[in-house]
Amino acid sequence: MLIRVAVVALVFGVMLALLIYNLIKTQIINADRYRQMAVEQYTTEMTISPERGTIYDRNMKALAMSATVEDVFISPNEIAPENEDKIVTYLVETLGVKRTDLEPYISNKKSKYRRVKDKVEREVADEIRTWMSKNDLTDGIHFRDSTKRYYPYGNLASHVLGFTGYDNSGVYGIEAAYDNALKGAPGKLVTAQDGVGKSMPFEYEDYIGAENGSNLVLTIDWTIQNFLEKALDAALIDTGAKNRVLGIVMDVNTCEILAMSVKPDYDPNSPSTLDESSQILYDAFEGTEEEKTKYLHDLREALWKNKCVTELYEPGSTFKLVTSAVALEENKVSENDTFFCSGSMNVGGWDIDCHKAGGHGTESFELGLQNSCNPVFMQLAARIGKNTFYRYFEEFGLMDTTGVDLPGEASGIYHTNLSSFNEVELATYSFGQTFTITPLRLITSVCATANGGKLMKPYIVKALTDDSGNIIESYEPTLVRQVVSQDTSDTIMRYLANGINMGSTKNAYVKGYKVAAKTGTAEKHGAEKDKENITPYVGSCVAFAPADDPKVAILVAIDTPTKGQYYGGVIAAPVVSQVLTDTLPYLNIAPELTEEEKESMAVTVGDYRTMTTEEAKKKIEDAGFKCKIMGEGDVVNEQFPKSGTAVSGDGIVVLYTGGEIPASNVVVPNCVGHSATSANRMIINSNLNIYIEGSYREGVNGESAVAVSQTPAAGESVTPGTVITVSFKHLDGTD
Repeated sequence: MLIRVAVVALVFGVMLALLIYNLIKTQIINADRYRQMAVEQYTTEMTISPERGTIYDRNMKALAMSATVEDVFISPNEIAPENEDKIVTYLVETLGVKRTDLEPYISNKKSKYRRVKDKVEREVADEIRTWMSKNDLTDGIHFRDSTKRYYPYGNLASHVLGFTGYDNSGVYGIEAAYDNALKGAPGKLVTAQDGVGKSMPFEYEDYIGAENGSNLVLTIDWTIQNFLEKALDAALIDTGAKNRVLGIVMDVNTCEILAMSVKPDYDPNSPSTLDESSQILYDAFEGTEEEKTKYLHDLREALWKNKCVTELYEPGSTFKLVTSAVALEENKVSENDTFFCSGSMNVGGWDIDCHKAGGHGTESFELGLQNSCNPVFMQLAARIGKNTFYRYFEEFGLMDTTGVDLPGEASGIYHTNLSSFNEVELATYSFGQTFTITPLRLITSVCATANGGKLMKPYIVKALTDDSGNIIESYEPTLVRQVVSQDTSDTIMRYLANGINMGSTKNAYVKGYKVAAKTGTAEKHGAEKDKENITPYVGSCVAFAPADDPKVAILVAIDTPTKGQYYGGVIAAPVVSQVLTDTLPYLNIAPELTEEEKESMAVTVGDYRTMTTEEAKKKIEDAGFKCKIMGEGDVVNEQFPKSGTAVSGDGIVVLYTGGEIPASNVVVPNCVGHSATSANRMIINSNLNIYIEGSYREGVNGESAVAVSQTPAAGESVTPGTVITVSFKHLDGTD
């Protein structure tokens, strides 16, 4: 009996000891672990997304902004079985999600959170709430605030801005470069439920608010960006550029980027959508599904990249500005020096050609720069010597990236070993070939030849601000180094301004402004001809205005044109002219017209309606127009051109009287390919008027400027007196 009692006592003792041990282990040793498990069992934590900062242009026009949207999710443990199909059907129809994605989740009653769709517009979320209310569904479908990125101007400045990905993080452009500043810090909401799924008292909830991102103020000017993109869109069509066109507009003195664009571009609201030309390439591609997927990815990647900062090219003759600056600064050339160009020059056993067959003959340094004569610059490089040339190559920043605050900037490719840098390489470097840099590096470096010799660091963000507009951080112009003197800079600008009426830069002319411009044409070495046997060239033009006090710099480059012309002076210079024509007045830089320009200004037609025919005829002839009267009446009831219309040169105003009605009975002649003199004669003889656009002006190799387009088109029937707008371009712009 005692043994039995002892055994029972021992068993109970062991059991008690085990119980005490487990209590100690649970409540003391592993207390934190079980406490966390309990919290996780009755709490749900949700992330609160911060609002991404707004991106503004320099005048506080919003270029990228975030709007509140909502994420939709379900809690299957709250949904009664009889409501499952109803909810699935409605969400599939309303949100466009797949039934096969929802059905496996909604029946899992252990699940408290399943995402249905993110970034749902507020109107759609409210529609779901209304449906829930009508169907007496108080639980099961939930919402939380989120944000979605919008780009109100679509494609505008897309390569500058970049876009955001699925998780609202920046991808490409400013969105990526300043992602940490823009994205802010997320908050969280912790809610608690009891064992049967009902909400617990408020003290069991924890809320930490999200911290919104900072706003960015860019150096970009929305208006100038529009000017640039409009001109580049036209250039892409006119030249059929196979490898895109680009442009950069910059403040000469600070290197603030006022506009930057690459065409074709994309809409950051829908970045995966291909542009028309890329879509054509994709549709024509033949391969496996895996190969097609990769090709689609490559097309998108190519479209997203900012060619201005990520791709390299040979700058060609635009680089002659640097060689000129070095020669002047080192006193290796004077205004009185003369050079001889026979059409080629032998360097190190190699015959290197000038672009002009037969050569330029004897010419001064100024004329050599204006003629873009390669032999002149090879001779200058020989005078400078490889050691000094190489040192200035570095001084102008050409061995470094610019350090711009945009992602993906490429480093140039150049000869890195001075000891083996030979005379042939020195010669070809002098006119911008056999080394490569980015377009941004080129324009930044040559700005130092226009702004008094200061090499500046380019930048695109002016300031970071908070939601109240307070400046958190601001960015100022950064001087890298002084590379040449003010005198050197002034001389180069004077030479280039004098050359705008000759040589390859005639098409960069802007009426009323002194423009200093240099064009370039470089064959893309190593690039093969395409199936149409087109040799790949890059035609470019860099310009500064006003030349006597530069404020604005612009670079335009057209990569692999396919419509015949490829010289920078013919295809890029007119684009520069168009952008500057729009930009300079916008910046309140007043024009200073020469007497010749004043005389060639278009005349605005007055309003002659209700006047007597005699009175109207006198006023028309006093204004320099011819007058033609239609009808037998004494009072003018209609006229062509309409009042306010601009007419170039000798014009005609047709007056209608006595109930005579204007009729479209004149066929527009074909002016394309004709000189300005010939086109004007053809139009005037047809009782029509001409308005001249482009680079034509009297006294500047007039017959070399030919009409390249006209509106209305040839063959259309129009009313007598209608103005035919004709655009002219010089086609002798070789460089």
